[in-house]
Formats: sequence, structure tokens, C-alpha cells
Amino acid sequence: MWQTYLYPLTYLLLILLPAPLLGRYIYNVFEGKTHWLGPIERLTLFICGSDGREQHWRGYLQSLLAFNLAGFLLLFIILIAQGALPFNPEQLPGLNWSLAFNTAVSFMTNTNWQAYSGETSLSYFSQMVGLTTQNFASAATGAAVAVALFRGIARQQTTSLGNFWVDLVRFNLYILLPMALIMALLLVWQGVPQSLSHYLSFIGVEGNEQVLPLGPAASQIAIKQLGSNGGGFFGINSAHPFENPTALSNWLEMVALLSLAAAMVFTLGRYVKDMAHSRAIVITMTLLFLTGLCITLGQEQAADPNLHQLTTQAGNWEGKESRFGPILSSIWAVATTSASNGSVNAMHDSLTPLGGMMAMFNMLLGEVIFGGVGAGIYGMLLFVLLTVFLCGLMVGRTPTYLGKRLGIAEMKWVVASMLVMPVGVLVLGGLTLLLPNTAAVIGHPGPHGLARLIYAYASGAGNNGSAFAGFAAADSGQCIFIGLTMLLGRFGYIVPVLAIAGQLARAPRQEVSDSDFPLSGPLFITLLIITILLIGGLSFLPVLALGPIAEHLMLGAL
Repeated sequence: MWQTYLYPLTYLLLILLPAPLLGRYIYNVFEGKTHWLGPIERLTLFICGSDGREQHWRGYLQSLLAFNLAGFLLLFIILIAQGALPFNPEQLPGLNWSLAFNTAVSFMTNTNWQAYSGETSLSYFSQMVGLTTQNFASAATGAAVAVALFRGIARQQTTSLGNFWVDLVRFNLYILLPMALIMALLLVWQGVPQSLSHYLSFIGVEGNEQVLPLGPAASQIAIKQLGSNGGGFFGINSAHPFENPTALSNWLEMVALLSLAAAMVFTLGRYVKDMAHSRAIVITMTLLFLTGLCITLGQEQAADPNLHQLTTQAGNWEGKESRFGPILSSIWAVATTSASNGSVNAMHDSLTPLGGMMAMFNMLLGEVIFGGVGAGIYGMLLFVLLTVFLCGLMVGRTPTYLGKRLGIAEMKWVVASMLVMPVGVLVLGGLTLLLPNTAAVIGHPGPHGLARLIYAYASGAGNNGSAFAGFAAADSGQCIFIGLTMLLGRFGYIVPVLAIAGQLARAPRQEVSDSDFPLSGPLFITLLIITILLIGGLSFLPVLALGPIAEHLMLGAL
């Protein structure tokens, strides 16, 4: 079908064409070259108590941790006390402590893992003041960390990386808020509700009384996509006709979830004054994205051998929203797991085994294929540093990156960051298999049950937030375990990244010579892809073989 080729091409063009301009705008915002909201910026910083002075990497990290801890505590209290707070027309009670902990950690870490259904569990106040606020804060936190790393690479013989509070306010004020406002208005135009009214009762076609949930959905959906947060206002997420009512809203949301992440790569080029390097990273991300998309499209458009006798229509339509079908659902699945987004417009549990494995594999790589806002590019730069270091060792030269020598201190932090996903998925996920209620948690005794478990912990450690249906996410033990996994997946990268930024900022810059390892061109792109696949993916080959690969080999054997 022509859509198989046209839709992916159109999608990539809509993301990549505006990225250089948007990346330059982001650079101007962070460097204080954009002032159209200057009075509001100064007032906000005054309220925050920040004098704007630049910080050492430890000071930057301390401010970041204090801000995120305060956000976690505020959201936790809101969720616990929900029943006594305003804007609760359905009189929904507060969440239990384990679910509140899981949800507060989830939104604070930009994961948006949801072990509940929004319309039956959370009040309008919790959705607006609690979750939507954290969607802005967590996205801005990721962008601030990325820019601190960019400054560390670009500067020399200094201990300053900028000011966390200034970076946080500027990204929210000049980028997220205007874009989210425009996006929310477009979604309201397309039919997404933005209301504080009671749920509506009506008589269904079978004569039974039913309830139509409403709420301030458009504002939360706008920022959940732009901030690469994910999650859903309603339980079935972007497959819900109120979250995603039209073909245009589907395209708007798909494009929004990767636009800022792609632009941040070009922001790096502005800081280091090497746009060719940014283009090489974007090409790497795009090639990995297309590889996963081609595999997923091929699998999802092939007939299920267990079901093909029941239908004459090609493709795996089971679990797909009928308005979107296998092609748009495949693009969304690959895009949302390439980013730390997690919103879905189809049931990922119904993907074919290899289609589901590609979504899983995108997360297991650390979600560096565009990735989350800020988080994707600083995760990718860790692989870039590792690639440069390994290539330097192979040719017997001191590894240098953009004129900065890579020493033992920097590489220790890089190696530490590479352990985050294996520990989060294989160790914490493996502990779940030792629990007495494992069978009830994963809900399937065969390879698909293991795939559900791998997916859940990859989603937690990758700060994604999507899941295979059937996994008992609301189980109290899983709320705690996955909550800890999300914390590891967020701060297990942030701490090394800021430490590396501090080390690089202090280092003097050397003149770049022709003998240095090239940071653009086919050789760099090829070696970077090999490093990502070998270091990022090889650790998980055994569990993938026992889960989705084994399930694929069993197709047709039923």
C-alpha cells in the first residue's frame, strides 16, 4: 500500500525539517538571547529566590534534586488527599500510599507510568495541578541537564555550567508554555474536551445508563506530547476518542512527541559550533528509527497465522484502533518508545511478538533514538563518548572529543551510566520473578509473560511509561519496585551526565587536528550505531530470546 511508504516519510519530514530552526531558538532561549517575556522571567526567578549566578556541577545537581524532591512530595500529598481537595466533581477518593508513591515518582521522573485509569481514579485537581505541572517540570529538567552538558563540552577551564533555576524557567516560559498553549487550542478545535463539568450520564444503545467522562484533557495532552511525558488523561490513552478524536489530532500528537527531542540535537551543534556533528547524530537516530519501523511495519502488516482464517483483511488488526490501523499504530509505537513518551494509540500487548520486541528494544537501548526532551541527546552523547574512547584506544591515541581529552574520570561515569538499564531491567525485574505472586503479576505462563515483565521494567528504567496489557501494575509490590526502577532510570543518568559536564568544563581545549577521530561522516555514524547496538542491546539478548523471540517461533503452533 502507498501509505506504507508515504506515512513514515511524511512523519520524518515533519519532525526533521523544523528541527534546525527550533534548535537554534532553544539555544537562544538558554543563552538569554530571547527577551520577549523578560519581566515575567525576572519575576519568576525572584519568587524562586534565585540570583541567577552560575553554578558548579554539584550545585546544579543539588538544585535539581531539591526541586524534584519538592515536586515529588507535593504530588504525593495531592494524590493522597485528593478526596478533600477541590475540583473533584465525581468525589473520587485519594489513592493508597503505594499507588500514590508510584504515580508521584512516575511523573516526577518524566515516565508517566500509570497503574490506574485516569477517569476513574484522579480528580480534575490531581490531573491539572498535580500531573500537568509535573509534565512541564520534568521535561524542563531533562532539557536543563542536556544544556548543562552542552556547556561543559563547549567551555574550557571553568567550573560553571549555568544556573539550574534560570534554565528551568526559561525552557518552560519561552518554549513549553507557548507551544503547549497552541497545541491545546488545536486539540480543542479537533474535539478534545477542556472542561470542569461533571461527567455526563446518558442512555446507551442497549438501554443502560452510562457515564461519559469529561475534564481538562486538552491542556494535559498537549504537554504530555510536547514534553515527551506520555501517560493519558483517560485510561486507554491516545486511542480514546476524546484524547485523539481525528486523523489530524493523531498526526499533531505524533509529530509533537519527537519535535523538541530532534531539535535539541541541533542545539548541541550551536553550542559546540559543529553542525556537521549534530547532523551525524540525527542521521544515526534516523537510521535506527527507520530500522525499527521497517521491522515493525513488516510484522504488523503480515497476517497472524493463528487468525488469518478468520479474516480476509491483511495485517494484524487485533488491538488496533480501527481509525488508525497497523501503519499509523506502528509509527506511533516506534516513535513513542524511541522517545521517553509512552503514550499509545493501540494496545502494545497485541503487537506481534517481533513488533512488540522492537518497541521493547528501543527502550532497552536507553531511549536514545531521539529520546525524551533533553534526555535523548544526553543519553546519546554518552554513547558518543564511549565510541570515541574505544576508537582512540584501538588506534593508540589519547581519545579526544571536540578538543577535550577523555580521561579515566569521565569514562568511569560513562561506564556507570551504561549499567543503569541492565540493573533496572535484569536485576530489579529479575527480583520480581522470585516473588510468590509472580504468576498473577505477569498474567501469562509462557514467553509472553516474560515479555510483559521485560517490557514493564524497560519502560520504567527507560522512563517511558507504556506497558503490555495484562501486567499487574497496580500490585503494591510492583508499585514500589517499578517506582525504584524509575528513580534509577532518571537519576542514574542525570548524576553521571552532570559529573561529566563538570569534568569537561574544567579541561582545556586542544586544537583539533586531521588525525583526530572524525565526528561526522559515514565512519563515525557506522561505529556509533555498532556501539549502541553492542553495548546498549547485547546485555538483553538472552531475555529477548526467551521472551518475544521464542514467542515468535511459536506462532502458528497453537
